[in-house]
Amino acid sequence: MAVQRASARLLAEIRGSHQIYSYVDVISPTQERMRLPAIGGEVSCDRTAAVRRTCKASCVDPSGLLTPSGPGSLLTPYGTELRPYRGVRYSDGTTDVLPLGVFRLAKVSVSDGTGGSPDIQLDAYDLSRTVARDKFISPYVIAENTNVIDAIKSILERTFPDLSYDAISTTRTTTAPRLYDVGDDPWEAVTELAQSLGCDIYFDVEGWVVIAPPVDIDALPSPDFQYIEGEQCTMLDLSRVFTDEPGFNGVVLTGESPGDELPPVRAVAWDEEPTSATYHLGPYGEVPQFITDQLIKTTEEAQATADQLLRNLLGFSAQLSITGIVNPAYEAGAVIEVVRERSHVSGLYAVDAFNVPLDAKGTQSLTLRQKRTAGG
Repeated sequence: MAVQRASARLLAEIRGSHQIYSYVDVISPTQERMRLPAIGGEVSCDRTAAVRRTCKASCVDPSGLLTPSGPGSLLTPYGTELRPYRGVRYSDGTTDVLPLGVFRLAKVSVSDGTGGSPDIQLDAYDLSRTVARDKFISPYVIAENTNVIDAIKSILERTFPDLSYDAISTTRTTTAPRLYDVGDDPWEAVTELAQSLGCDIYFDVEGWVVIAPPVDIDALPSPDFQYIEGEQCTMLDLSRVFTDEPGFNGVVLTGESPGDELPPVRAVAWDEEPTSATYHLGPYGEVPQFITDQLIKTTEEAQATADQLLRNLLGFSAQLSITGIVNPAYEAGAVIEVVRERSHVSGLYAVDAFNVPLDAKGTQSLTLRQKRTAGG
């Protein structure tokens, strides 16, 4: 999903003056729970990062009950989870919040000055980091003819046996035993398997594993959210960058399936949109990325995967950064419309990275990439 299912009331409320409501639920390995009123910090999400979501939270401990006394305390990085939320408190006293992720606590810092209460700083990462740290301690083999989604699930179940999934279905299987050595990174392994399907893989805001193709901006009938200059625009400022790095406008994919007698297959996907600045037959030229995949057996599979991977690459030539009033409903991949006449900005953009502050004073920064102009 790109934008969470925020209520229409919440999305309307954040366009005007509103009262912020946020907190962090802390859950121990034994399911002991405590709710922290965070005074600062933020959740950051970046679809291009190795760990997609990170969380930093600040709180005070006037009662002394939160400050860790030893490794067995609740606020220690030995299996404790953080689940931050942000939303609004309406004038009638009711609240409306959205989850911002499921995180494993990684670091706790306590600062205790001569006056006041101890300050506690919490650093946490989404569950992909925990998977990555759980390295293979013996050779791990995916058997021949194993469904690729089943192979991904088997690897993840080594670390988290009870995960929930929002995954595509596929008939694609391994063509030969696939071996991972001692010390290999399991998250890197499942990322490569997902990529062979043309998919992203990540933990969403509820802690579900999502295995799905990236959002295709050109296929969407309307944006998820709009920043159009005018009375209710929540954008505060913007900046633009035009770059030819990494600059890929094509994918050349070779499928080499060991274990069978089929010859290698090949597919090529280019930016075929004549109005695009990176149109491969235009003045920009052709800048292909070369990929080899051992799970792809047919030309049809190769072409479908190349097309999906190309969607991940296009748009980086026109990047936009905006600062605005916080919308807690975003997911990386959301599509938004931005219109700012004097900066000559008018188009649809994919959200690659964003933050959600946990305090009322913070603003939201979005990193965007453009695919096409609005209505184009």
